[in-house]
Amino acid sequence: MQHRSIPSKVLLTETLRQSMQFLLLVALFALACTVIYFASGSSKNLPAVVEATFFALMFFAAPLAASSLRAKLGVRLFTNAGGKSLLFCFTWGSFVVAAFIASLQLWQGMGATALNYLEAMGTAGFVCAATATFPSSH
Repeated sequence: MQHRSIPSKVLLTETLRQSMQFLLLVALFALACTVIYFASGSSKNLPAVVEATFFALMFFAAPLAASSLRAKLGVRLFTNAGGKSLLFCFTWGSFVVAAFIASLQLWQGMGATALNYLEAMGTAGFVCAATATFPSSH
C-alpha cells in the first residue's frame, strides 16, 4: 500500500493562498470600518476589531488548507502525512497567536511575559491542529 505525502512546501503554499483570500475579506472589512468611523466619528475600537479579524482569519487559514489538501489527495488523518499536516497547523497557529500578542504589546501596551507567550502558543497550536481534523472540501 502506497502512502501519500503532503510536502511542507505545498502545505505552506496552500495556506498562503488561503491567507490571500482572507486578506481580501479583511481589506473589505477595514474599508467598511473606515466608512463607519468617518460616518460616526466616535469609535476608537474599530482598528482593534480589524486587527483581531485579521489574526483570526490568518489563524484558520492553515487548518482549512491542510484539511482541503488531505481531502484532495486522499490522505487519511491518522497517517504520517496527516500527522505532518497537523504539526504544520500547530506551528502555524502558535506563530499567528505569538504575532497577535506581540501586536497587542506594541499597539495596545499590553504586558506579556515569556510564560504568557508559551501558554498562549501551546493552547493556540493545539486548537489550530484540532480544527484541522474537521473535514473540508474547500
